[in-house]
Amino acid sequence: MLDDPQLLRLRAALTPLEAPLTAPAAPARPAPPRPAAVLVLLYPLADAPHLVLERRAPDLPEHAGQISLPGGGHRPSDGSFLATAEREVLEELGVPPAAYTPWGRLDPIIIPASNYLVVPFVAYANERPRLRPSPREVAEVLEVPLRSLLDPALLAEEVWLLRGTRRRVSFFRHGEHKIWGATARVLGQITAILRDETWDGRRLEPGEVIDAP
Repeated sequence: MLDDPQLLRLRAALTPLEAPLTAPAAPARPAPPRPAAVLVLLYPLADAPHLVLERRAPDLPEHAGQISLPGGGHRPSDGSFLATAEREVLEELGVPPAAYTPWGRLDPIIIPASNYLVVPFVAYANERPRLRPSPREVAEVLEVPLRSLLDPALLAEEVWLLRGTRRRVSFFRHGEHKIWGATARVLGQITAILRDETWDGRRLEPGEVIDAP
């Protein structure tokens, strides 16, 4: 599986774990963004690379019910952003760091709605990990084929009413689920690495949200 062309291409494009972290530019806010980290955990399933997502529990204080990558807020005791991601994967899915190998990281992103600075990492497990989701945090586990992110039929746009404002939203479809927001933006970085064709500028990038006419 490690000789899969998509995995080879993705791994080669990642920022090394030891590289200095540069935060993206963001508009001035009353408080600095809160640091967080997420993990894109890849593994073989049915002879194809998959990644794991979560549907968050409906009673969580932030992003309740949304589809997300495993991850969460950084604690000073973590020591590093990677350690934050590893701790959250263990807490949310029951998968220990020994079960996978971190490959590198994607570009950090800012989530304006919740004022988070999120550092995304990518890791690979040689076999499908035993997933033991926390019922307190995870309502459902989704195993998504990596190749499905490149299917143009599964990238959609709709106009939603968000906080009283009509917004044009780009998202991935996975069955009945809509993967949008920060999770789609992180996965969109992966599709940008893997896709061959030039992006159609008339379409929103995955996870992009803009004002609707």
